[in-house]
Amino acid sequence: MSVKQHIKEYKRELILEAAAKLFYEKGFQKTTIDDIGAALGVTKPFIYTYFENKYSILEQLFDQSYGDLYVDLTQVLSNKKGAAKDRLQQFVALYVEKNIEYQKFSAIMLEEEKSLSPKKIGDIRRKQRDFDAKLARLIEEGVSNGEFHVSDPTIASLSISGMVRWTHRWYSPKGRLSAAELTRTMSELALNLVGCAPT
Repeated sequence: MSVKQHIKEYKRELILEAAAKLFYEKGFQKTTIDDIGAALGVTKPFIYTYFENKYSILEQLFDQSYGDLYVDLTQVLSNKKGAAKDRLQQFVALYVEKNIEYQKFSAIMLEEEKSLSPKKIGDIRRKQRDFDAKLARLIEEGVSNGEFHVSDPTIASLSISGMVRWTHRWYSPKGRLSAAELTRTMSELALNLVGCAPT
């Protein structure tokens, strides 16, 4: 990548960071291109040099945050080595860590999905179904080998995902549990949910 391309990417990232902060604090609909420009100390035309409109900024944020999360988590779910119990704990721990690390992005993803284009929503839905199916298969594997005791792996999968997905709404670094303690607690809860006592 040339120096010019590096600079262009850097400026795009600055716009995305400023927009993410505003979308999180004010909401997508109440944030304007002027607001994003003001946060960066630049003019509206500067923003339009890099993004067609506010919706394209939102979609880029989704591509980055959801794309990274999806790749990392599906890699864990695709791993077939080790006990199902250990892999489920590893998955939940990573999922919780990512939700805490990308707390603002997680909130934007859940709150502003309705503002995306039908095509983008369809793409996200496909990835979510694939993700949920992989998690259900891991739970089915644990049931088959006697590690887990749950009658409906699909519902268990959706319950675990839902439990973790909303962490961004209530987790605070100033709260009672540290990030590490919360990660461990939620991993144990996931094991309880599939009928496997934590060690």
